[in-house]
Amino acid sequence: MLLPALVPLAEQFDPNNTGGAMLLRVNGVCIISHGSSTDTAIVNAVKVANEMIGAGLVDRLRETVSTGE
Repeated sequence: MLLPALVPLAEQFDPNNTGGAMLLRVNGVCIISHGSSTDTAIVNAVKVANEMIGAGLVDRLRETVSTGE
């Protein structure tokens, strides 16, 4: 019964789509990937890192944490 509702989430949480997770407490962008990541996952991790840099995510997080907003 829940399967039809969960299927769309499978793609969103597929590690090949994001390539990994952002490592916090680093002065920059660092994406951690699993050791058995596919070539697709690595390419997507680099793309995600590039998007984070382009969006100024590190500076925005730093500002939010320092101001508490």
